[in-house]
Amino acid sequence: MAILVTIRLARHGGKKNPFYHVTVAEKSARRDGRFIERLGFYNPIARGGEEELRIDLDRVDYWLANGAQATDRVRQLVYRSRNAYLEELAGDETAIVDGATAGDEAGAAEEAPAAGEVAEAAAADEAATADEALVADEAAAADEAPAADEPSATGPSPDPE
Repeated sequence: MAILVTIRLARHGGKKNPFYHVTVAEKSARRDGRFIERLGFYNPIARGGEEELRIDLDRVDYWLANGAQATDRVRQLVYRSRNAYLEELAGDETAIVDGATAGDEAGAAEEAPAAGEVAEAAAADEAATADEALVADEAAAADEAPAADEPSATGPSPDPE
């Protein structure tokens, strides 16, 4: 028999003061009972500087990849946690942008070409493309031109003797 595993919330805290642990547990285990692993927490009444949500997304991905089923509320919390993580990365000064960190001004300046260099490179590419097209046209015209030995369809036909 396969063990069914679920990722769900376990309630802690006091009366009218909920606090939830995000846990991995067997489906048959009690809501607040035995669990396999604790992945984070959710504090729905967080005030001031208190942290409302913390979930180890790597472990959630591990468990989901190995067949665990998340409850609807946990799916919503994981979605929120991923969005917050991505926003944090986007707003972070040390986020990686095109191979260089945004905080590394010198590295970014060395790698980024100047506007004049970009225009020159584009003009060179266009000129090379035009030259290639001209060579291709000349080659095609040479293939179509009749050889001196062959009779021409437009010219006089040779005398059959």
